[in-house]
Amino acid sequence: MNLVRYLSWILTLPLTALAISFAVSNLTPVQLALWPLVGTLEAPAFTLVLVTLVVGFFAGGLTVWLGQHANRRAARQHQARADRLQKELDAARAVKPADLP
Repeated sequence: MNLVRYLSWILTLPLTALAISFAVSNLTPVQLALWPLVGTLEAPAFTLVLVTLVVGFFAGGLTVWLGQHANRRAARQHQARADRLQKELDAARAVKPADLP
């Protein structure tokens, strides 16, 4: 498990440094206009790009989470069955040989 944590840091730190470098390099304000909507939005270039990346990250996470619904439900059903069978096994082990016919 420690290897996964180290690999996570090895990937996260350079990406964070890259994002900070991008933000510092792109402070120029830009205008954003969407065709059917009226009005414009003016913001630094880095905010538009980073907000787009964050929204994409959460949209991807939501898509994966929703796609795994059937697997989570099956896992809960299997766990409930395993718990029920374990209780039956414990009850069968608790029966003394003298109690048997």
